[in-house]
Amino acid sequence: MANILDERGLFWWFKEGCGNTASLETSIPGTLTISEEGHINLQLEGSLWYESPKVGFDWGEWRWLPDEKRIAGRLGDDGDRGYVLLSSLLRTDLSLEDDKPIRQSYKASLCFKNDFAFSLDFDPESFHELRIELEGLEEWLQLNSINVGCEFRDGDHTEFKISYKNHKFEYKTPMATVSIENLILGISPIRLFDRLDAEVNIRQTNWLVYTPAKQSTLIELRAAFLRIEELIALLVGQYFRLDWPNFVGRNGEIETWYKLYFFRGPKGEKLPYSFFLWTTFGALHGAFGDLLDRWQTNVAKYGAGYELYIASMQKPLLHPEHEFVNLVWAIESVHRTWQREGDESAHVVNGMTKIEHVLKRFSEPDDKQLRQWLRGKLKYAYEPTLEERIYEAFKRLPFGIDSGQLRSFAMRCAKRRNDISHEGGRRPGEDLEIFRTDIRELAEALRYLFHALLLLEIGIGSDILRKVITRSPLGQTRILPCLRDVQIDLPTSDSAR
Repeated sequence: MANILDERGLFWWFKEGCGNTASLETSIPGTLTISEEGHINLQLEGSLWYESPKVGFDWGEWRWLPDEKRIAGRLGDDGDRGYVLLSSLLRTDLSLEDDKPIRQSYKASLCFKNDFAFSLDFDPESFHELRIELEGLEEWLQLNSINVGCEFRDGDHTEFKISYKNHKFEYKTPMATVSIENLILGISPIRLFDRLDAEVNIRQTNWLVYTPAKQSTLIELRAAFLRIEELIALLVGQYFRLDWPNFVGRNGEIETWYKLYFFRGPKGEKLPYSFFLWTTFGALHGAFGDLLDRWQTNVAKYGAGYELYIASMQKPLLHPEHEFVNLVWAIESVHRTWQREGDESAHVVNGMTKIEHVLKRFSEPDDKQLRQWLRGKLKYAYEPTLEERIYEAFKRLPFGIDSGQLRSFAMRCAKRRNDISHEGGRRPGEDLEIFRTDIRELAEALRYLFHALLLLEIGIGSDILRKVITRSPLGQTRILPCLRDVQIDLPTSDSAR
């Protein structure tokens, strides 16, 4: 497991009113490591706990420290590698008080990192902005702006012109102001005279800036960061983990950036070329703010239905059975939310009507107890079957899917889910390889169809989705063959409208 940070330094209690290790002068040396996944570990070469205050740990005690307990640190020589503040601490060593030497260790849930020492009035609830570098998303953004002109030679003198464009796309949503902008690095903002250099390095960096409409807590800003990361994963079609976020605070007129580390799971893979992405920023830059607003709103509304799918993107499931049932759960969850909103199908309305008709037959006073028992038994009888839910969910897609093919696909999915849930997997006598191949093909088709459904639900236009599915390299080389494997043949012309 690779580490993104592995530094020796000095560590002490932050803002402690007493104790022998509450300042840099009384600090303890140690090593701080942070893995790519965000596991934060501190190994000390001594003890932060002394007699005053005396805090002992029994073997059977829960070892989380109180929220107010935080550890500050200075990395490298004289802080040349930055300063850190660790919070949400868990004591992980099993040292006894009379062990010599004592080597304490801690895990932390959060680690703030800054170039300067943390002031004693540092407040993690006072941040007003998020800044996220979009490194690795250049293929999706398509905002390269540095233009290098042709060489011009005059004797032994050669020159060429370099120009660049500053991009800034700003969006106002009910929750925040969001912008995507670039910053050119390597060029001095003030150049009073020409000078000779042996090397010149100019590069473009792209950033997403999120400024909430009202003062937000640290938890709310972290949630906003994850929603942004999830939306971009959905738009590109692959979970791409963004760079660690910068939380911006203000001290008077001066802004200070604090990079925040926390557990995030596995690091995403490099994005493929743009023609294998579901969308590009250039194709939807005018609607990006609306898409983010709809995504934040829908995740809150649909909960598990969306989060199950995002979780499977973030950490692909090893077994086809697991991926398959995970997708079926997600579809079922979203469909049930549609029902609660009153978006009921003819199937549901017809079922409820029949149940009420049956109950009216037991209207005599002597039938009251029987009627109550029967009503309880029939409480969920009008619910759509799993087959019906899958069919109705994907019927919304603007691809012109043949009704018979979609119905057959939904029936197969429902049957296989029931096989796994109620039969323990394949039915007696069925070949294991045939069973797993069928599950794998159904899961892959479900994944593409559900991905398209989520994009449609947050506002991606039907024209864009039809183009992706039927005419893009992604659609023609991956999606359409996958759908044909489950006997779904999509129209590939504008007749799908």
